[in-house]
Formats: sequence, structure tokens, C-alpha cells
Amino acid sequence: MPISDLFKLQPSAPVTLDGHEEESVNLELQASSSTSVGVVQGTTLLPNGNPVPFATVQVYTSQGVPYAHVNSNPQGIFIIPNVPVGSYLITASEPGYLTPVRIPLTVTQGRPTQVSITLQPDPAATTGAMFGIVRNITNNEPVNNALVSLFRTDGTTVTPIGTVTSNASGQYLFAELPSGTYFVQAVLPGYLSNQSAPVTIQSPEYVPLDINLTADPNANTGTVSGIVTDQANGVAIPNALVALYTLTAGVEQIIQITRTNQGGLYLFGDLPPGIYRVKATVQVNTG
Repeated sequence: MPISDLFKLQPSAPVTLDGHEEESVNLELQASSSTSVGVVQGTTLLPNGNPVPFATVQVYTSQGVPYAHVNSNPQGIFIIPNVPVGSYLITASEPGYLTPVRIPLTVTQGRPTQVSITLQPDPAATTGAMFGIVRNITNNEPVNNALVSLFRTDGTTVTPIGTVTSNASGQYLFAELPSGTYFVQAVLPGYLSNQSAPVTIQSPEYVPLDINLTADPNANTGTVSGIVTDQANGVAIPNALVALYTLTAGVEQIIQITRTNQGGLYLFGDLPPGIYRVKATVQVNTG
């Protein structure tokens, strides 16, 4: 039967007896908190039974709310005192190891609750990461929803690794990267794409790499295109002369001239909002 205090040990003040006397010594005892609490103790271990020192041991309530934590000692031993009687969950963590599934346990009064927590080595612990923020170079504000692509370079060989999307704070993250040289490229409609300089990771390094985007001055522009054909037979006319005019208060002004390709196609790009007219002809030099 375990021994426990119902009340805390309470000393009296010193009492002096001079000869044949009777002294009254009354004591008021304070109920011991141990009547409703227990102790959780155990070890953090590797699968082979060796201890994991200095691991963080976390206790949760049965509803999953964090209650208390301690660190295991150099021998992997931990003790959590004064835990109220009841049901709990417990797990542990340590860099380089995977966090185990939480173990259910019941704390009883007066009897230590023993538990061993086994941590598996993390196979990705020796890898690195690259992270950063995509910003608007004009105002330094974060850019949301930019596509950030990661590439690995090895001499003249460039290998795509993956693509992520920046969050509302402009942040991106690539994890579990082996040692090597990498660069990132960010793109978003309305901005000019940008590519970072190469950065070398010596795993398990975590390397920050921010990247800036410049607003595309032609983002709010359009195009005018079409095919020039012979009215008589509908055949496309290659090398036709095509002129683009602006119309301002009824006045025409040529702003671009091009020629059709072999399929009779012409294209004018980067056009700001406005009113335009297209004219086409075929001319020959008879001189």
C-alpha cells in the first residue's frame, strides 16, 4: 500500500518546560495537495533502448489541451510532479526525431504513473531548406499568390525541383533539400518574372532567400491581331503591309506598321487602352 500524506507535516514553535509544568501545544494542519494529485515519470528512448537526453516531454489533457512540460535529463529520465488525478495524453520531441503519437495515461493519487516514450530518428533531419518572402520592389509590400519555382543547378544542368505559391505575407518554403546549389524564380500576372542568384545549401542549413518582383508596365495593355486575305478567293496574303492607327477625336495617327506572316497573320501587342483602326495593303516596287 503506497504511503502518502493526508496533511502536510506541521511543526510547532519551540516550547520550554521549566520543571513541573504543563504546556499546551495546538497544531493546525493543512491538507496535503497530494490527496488529489499524482506523479508522471518515465524515460525518452530510441528504438534500441538508448536514452534520448534533453527531449521535451509534453503532457496534454484528455481534450488535447497542453497542460505541462519538462525536459528529460542526460539519462532520458523525466518527472512531472503535482499532476491532478485524471486522464491525460503525453508525447515528446527533440530535433532530429519524429514526434510520437500521443500516449494515453491515467494519473492516480499516491502512485507514480510510469510511461516510456520512444522517438524514431527523422530521416529528413540531415536535409536543408530554403525560405523567403516575395516582395513588390516598388513599395516593399509582400506579394500574395506568386508562383515560386525552385531549380537545382549542377554545372550547365538545371533541374526543376518544385513550385509553391506565396501566402498572404509573401512567404514561401521549400524543405527537405539535399546539399546543392539552387535558385528560385517568381512569377505573377501583372509583374515581370524574376530569378534569384544561385545559393548553395550545405544541409542541414536553412537558407533565407527573398525575391523582388517589378510591376509590369505593360500589364494593362492589349493586343490587336487578325488575318489578311484576298477578297476574291479567301486565300491568306503573306507579307501584306499592315498599319495600326489611333483614333483621337476622329483624327488618325499611325503608331505601328508590320507585315503579315506566311499565314497572313499580323499582331500588334502592348497596346494601352484606346480606340484603334487597322489598315492593310499589298504594295510592289515597280522602280
